[in-house]
Amino acid sequence: MGILQKKLIIVIMLACGILAYSFHGFWQKSSDNQEMAAESLPPGNAAVVSTANNGTSNEVVVYVSGGVNKPGVYKFAHGSRVVDAVTMAGGFAPGADAARINLAMQLKDEMQVNVPFSAVPVSTTSGMPAVSNAGSNIGDRININTGSKADLDKLPGIGPALADRIIEYRTANGPFKDPTDIRKVPGIGESKYNQFKDKITL
Repeated sequence: MGILQKKLIIVIMLACGILAYSFHGFWQKSSDNQEMAAESLPPGNAAVVSTANNGTSNEVVVYVSGGVNKPGVYKFAHGSRVVDAVTMAGGFAPGADAARINLAMQLKDEMQVNVPFSAVPVSTTSGMPAVSNAGSNIGDRININTGSKADLDKLPGIGPALADRIIEYRTANGPFKDPTDIRKVPGIGESKYNQFKDKITL
């Protein structure tokens, strides 16, 4: 074999060695980069994000009003019922009409539970029966606690719309304790009250 051929073989072998070394270095660097990328992501991170995106609140916020001892906004667990809302709000207040509300209804977020009052005034004295003129008008006076829409409509200055407001107010807030309390109904001011104050009773 000539000297030229030996040199050519040596050059080829050196070139192959350089290529092999370069390929090995590139492969090693690529593997290191993949391992670093894997280490930069905390274990279970994807699962946490997925859970956060798909998760829902375990609470509902409900406004409890009307015939309860402690009206207000309360938080409840999912699956709670109206009876739980009444209990949380201190139970039924005197005069509340429990028969007119569905205690088994499931609570929903942003829901209002309004416990209605009975149209008949209830005595708060233990052992004493309630005494009232419920269900009847005295002479030409209209009972504003028990009068029907037609009765209230007969009052001077009170039309069907205001009669409805009076009934809605006493249902939500309980019986009027004084004839002047009717002025709290939206739309009934001092001047309008003076038109019929001598024609109403409790």
